[in-house]
Amino acid sequence: MTTQAHVSWPDGARWRAFLKFMALFYLFFFPVYFGAGHLAAQSGDTFGLYWSWERDIPLIPWMIWPYLTLFSLFLLPLFHMSATQMAMLSRQSTATLVISGLFFLLVPTRAGFLPAAVAGLHQPLFSLLATVDTPHNLAPSLHVAFSALILLGCAAQTSPRLAWAYRFWLLLLSISTVLVHQHHIVDVVSGLALALIMQRLFPFDFPLRSSRR
Repeated sequence: MTTQAHVSWPDGARWRAFLKFMALFYLFFFPVYFGAGHLAAQSGDTFGLYWSWERDIPLIPWMIWPYLTLFSLFLLPLFHMSATQMAMLSRQSTATLVISGLFFLLVPTRAGFLPAAVAGLHQPLFSLLATVDTPHNLAPSLHVAFSALILLGCAAQTSPRLAWAYRFWLLLLSISTVLVHQHHIVDVVSGLALALIMQRLFPFDFPLRSSRR
């Protein structure tokens, strides 16, 4: 039986831990992500880390919806993790950002896809994405890395059925990064690998899965 602490409305301690997690995340994210992207654009030297056949992968506009679910994921730790676990998640995400930033600076990348030509319902979403996106911060994919840190962490904390739903969510979201032409396969694999390494290097202090009687 799942402990009451994880099914009741988040208490004050978890709210404070959640706000600290989000504050520290944004404190590092903006300077690392946009700073590295700016420096890469200034250097002019980029690498194409993809196979030639990947350029033939079709653009599927509706996959922008699972792609954008990343932003809703950041609420999940508030309902599945204790204050201590969210503090460890914060360490994992901060280390992921710092290491990724080094890769972005040392190996600035470029996508092999042509600019997305999307019309209709999804066109404003792709236009907004193109406005805020930095084209050289591809490997490792932070989109995949943060999704993996959160979804796999929460999956280990909940029921088996919901855990499989979270793993499927991660799979769909990872695939979407390629099908909306934001990332290549190397980016996805390296992002997932980085998240798994960070979970090993900064493990939770006690088993994530709630005790059962």
